[in-house]
Amino acid sequence: MGTRSSLAKLSRELYPGLEAIDQNIVSVDDANVFSAVNTFSAAPLYTGVQRLAADAILTILPTTNLLIFAHATGGNKVITMPAATKGRYLKILWEIEQSATNRVLTCAGSDDFTGQINCSVQGDDAGDGDVLSVTDGTVAITLVDDINIGSELNCYCGVAGAWIITGHITYDAVGSVPTIA
Repeated sequence: MGTRSSLAKLSRELYPGLEAIDQNIVSVDDANVFSAVNTFSAAPLYTGVQRLAADAILTILPTTNLLIFAHATGGNKVITMPAATKGRYLKILWEIEQSATNRVLTCAGSDDFTGQINCSVQGDDAGDGDVLSVTDGTVAITLVDDINIGSELNCYCGVAGAWIITGHITYDAVGSVPTIA
């Protein structure tokens, strides 16, 4: 088939820029066997983490990818979503139980929600799951009190102005399913 040097020359002609690849990562031996070594510099991390650790109204930053509720509110609070920009993703997690008060997840501007949220009751192994269908045009979701630690919502934007919301919320009691407006 050819020698290593003739193969190297041919590969440079066919794939400009190949010579920039470090020979310690990719090599071809005299038997024309291709080998490579995978190296990773760090584990992938969420780049924008916003942790709500105080009793406050919140506007989610446009750079936030992970929002953590780490404080039980002293009263009902409005949480304003960032603009729904195509390709945007946001995960919301509960680090502490949300008891006695509600959070109202509200769209920015003329954005809206659509999707579904699965809801379960703590300790009910009889398949108690309710599903909240979030109909197109929904601009606010009231997250009713008694949401347990580890509950999560995922918000995706495939089309500018529209959030697709999914998730699983665990409650202390039946009847605490979120409401929509």
